[in-house]
Amino acid sequence: MESTLPALAVQCLDLPSVEQLKAAVARGESISSADPMLARAELPLQQMFYPFGFPLQLLTNSPEILSIAGDCWHGFHPLFDMAPIRFQVGVTQGGPAKCPPAPSSRVREHICSHVADSQNFAISDAAHAFTVAWFSETTLAHRDYIRYFMLESAAMFHLAARYAIGIHAACVASLGRGILLSGDSGAGKSTLAYACARAGFTYVTDDASFLVNSREDSLIVGNSRMVRFRPSAESLFPELRGRPMLRRAQTGKPSIEWPTASLAHIATAFSTPVLHTVFLNRQPGLPQQLIPFPSDVARAFILQRGIGIASVASLHTDAVDRLLTRGLFELCYTDLDWAVVRLARLAQDGF
Repeated sequence: MESTLPALAVQCLDLPSVEQLKAAVARGESISSADPMLARAELPLQQMFYPFGFPLQLLTNSPEILSIAGDCWHGFHPLFDMAPIRFQVGVTQGGPAKCPPAPSSRVREHICSHVADSQNFAISDAAHAFTVAWFSETTLAHRDYIRYFMLESAAMFHLAARYAIGIHAACVASLGRGILLSGDSGAGKSTLAYACARAGFTYVTDDASFLVNSREDSLIVGNSRMVRFRPSAESLFPELRGRPMLRRAQTGKPSIEWPTASLAHIATAFSTPVLHTVFLNRQPGLPQQLIPFPSDVARAFILQRGIGIASVASLHTDAVDRLLTRGLFELCYTDLDWAVVRLARLAQDGF
């Protein structure tokens, strides 16, 4: 990974004129083909990564990019045998000192774009499992920006476009039986997942759960390397007090991130088959109970987050329909300890 390679010059479209070419030939100079769009720029550094267990090959001209990719995906192991997703990431000279704005993201058919400005963007082609990204040299100072808004987002697009559907849910397992914890932002997914993990559940992920296509066992893969909390979680878990806050690219809500490798009391796994999907409801005044949840509502909630690519829509729909036939509930609660005990009973007894 060590390299003294300079950032690539940002080339322009000012090509030599006919007269300039004549003069160069008359002087006996060799004339190399221009590359104004950096189509042939060398990206000599490469490394394999395994986001959520899927292979990804990254080529770049920057050791810093490999380091940031390591922040994204270190600790993941290969779970699926398939041709790798290919990333080619170039870094060009210069750029503004300030962090770029949050990118504008769009999907049309099999193409996805994450565009911040003319020097910082990523374009992904799901049909060829390929992403090309360019960053200015100064953007390398903003590692969390590149990690969250560009590299991780592009990788998740490829997973959603080819292999799995992303579900806005945490995931834990007990007795080898996975439980998805779903619901709106602020429903308490991360908090309850961590509380379950402290009580002996296996922790799989606190947010993005990927339901793998064409699996009869409703396999979920997730990022068990990190737990993320809102600042208010400090009042529930004293061990969070004093931990630094993260605000990605100076935008979005602040959060506390805690690597699970440092939590010896928590068991983790990158995947689990799921038997139950539980929608969380923390509205005060409701009786604490586990009750059936309407499948039409759950189906619409999950599928509305699909990326809209027609070629995989039926795969996503089939996977979600299989998942929702296994066990679908709403957990109304106000007491966190009660909720953990009730989920443990669900895993053991099926209700």
